[in-house]
Amino acid sequence: MQNKSLDTRTRNLILALFLIGVFMGSLDTGIIGPVLPSIEQSFHLTSRESSWIFTLFVIFFMIGSPIMAKFSDFYGRKKIFIFDVMLFGIGSCLIAFSPNIELIFLGRIIQGFGCGGIFPVGAAFIGDEFPLEERGKALGILGSVFGISAIGGPLVGAALIPFGWNWCFTINIPISIFLMIFAYSILPGFKNERKMKIDYLGIIILSLLSVFLAYGLNQIDSSNFIDSLLSLNVAPFLIAFIVLLLIFYMVEKRAEESIVAIHLLKNRDITIAGIETLSYGLIYSSAIFIPSLVILSMGLNDQYASLMLIPILGANAVAAPILGKILDSVGSRKIMAAGTIILTIGLIAIAIYPNDMILFIVAGCLVGVGLVTIIGAPLRYIVLSETKPYERGAGQAIVNMLSSAGQLIGGALIGGIIASFSGIIGYKISLLLAAVVAFIAFLFTLRLKNRDEQIKTMKLNQ
Repeated sequence: MQNKSLDTRTRNLILALFLIGVFMGSLDTGIIGPVLPSIEQSFHLTSRESSWIFTLFVIFFMIGSPIMAKFSDFYGRKKIFIFDVMLFGIGSCLIAFSPNIELIFLGRIIQGFGCGGIFPVGAAFIGDEFPLEERGKALGILGSVFGISAIGGPLVGAALIPFGWNWCFTINIPISIFLMIFAYSILPGFKNERKMKIDYLGIIILSLLSVFLAYGLNQIDSSNFIDSLLSLNVAPFLIAFIVLLLIFYMVEKRAEESIVAIHLLKNRDITIAGIETLSYGLIYSSAIFIPSLVILSMGLNDQYASLMLIPILGANAVAAPILGKILDSVGSRKIMAAGTIILTIGLIAIAIYPNDMILFIVAGCLVGVGLVTIIGAPLRYIVLSETKPYERGAGQAIVNMLSSAGQLIGGALIGGIIASFSGIIGYKISLLLAAVVAFIAFLFTLRLKNRDEQIKTMKLNQ
């Protein structure tokens, strides 16, 4: 798959292409928050009904990631990236010009499916075409987009909403067209003589278990968490998810070309990477509630409370390319071990001293740096190191899927904890729980390969 004829300028232009693609997809996730109230008002929706605008995107992001990544391993990054961007653009068009909520839901489904393939395809391409000594830096630059878009999304949304909420999605259409033309002109072609046998059964089961998980969690009433969890609106769907997950594992083990590369989990470092990704999802879910904590602890209004996420997101955006640059020289283990300890300290500090503004900002920066070590370049670097060229897309998709699942589960769990306690206590407990998860993640990082072993494995997998 590797094309050694690509020069530095071409590689950098391709990296810019993927940067714009990932930024478009992740920015859309940030925009949806400020847009939801306007959509609710336009279509007379309840908050639970409007939550499906977000949930449907996440479901089909989880489904699309392994499917698109697998297809990119067989049919080439170029074709699948263009197809992913096209789907995202079509979904955006449906939403922007939708006369009813059903069409918005359909648009979010198509958007999520397409967006699910954009990042794993980009990360896999870095493994295909970038020299060993430049991969960490490239992954770091790509990862920095998430922190930037998390800040930029709400700001762009706030700027466009006065012109109509549909403009938040219309803006994606010309960007998608530009990306498709750019990708067609610059991405290298791909020839593969291996024939792909599509794992239809695996795709069906994966789709069903994703829907059952998301629906069951969406129906949980956080103000009555335990009773709601055991109710007929929730329990049967979560039980069905667990049963289907076991069936899916057995089916994928026997499949000739499994849609999710289950066999990769036999690799110790990839298994640890999966644990770190799930941990990220749980911890990130607790960070989402920080503005609500600040309202209670410091008495700030909604607008100023949301600004308290800037230290986390800003540190995330700044740290990502820096960590990527040093990753090639120190390896994933040292960065992830240091990062998870920093993350643990930051979460504990916010939980214990939530009303100290200066300490809150410093701790927020620690959390931001820590989070990027367990979901950004160091983790993606592990997956690139441990996979063959024809499995790189599938390996990156595992990270995407587990991150989404962790955020879904974490959101429901943290929401239940917060609702079960009055005042500020629930927020403190959720942050301390997140700190425990971060420390467990630290312990697992100690089992990762050191830099020399990682480089050796990467060379063997070329």
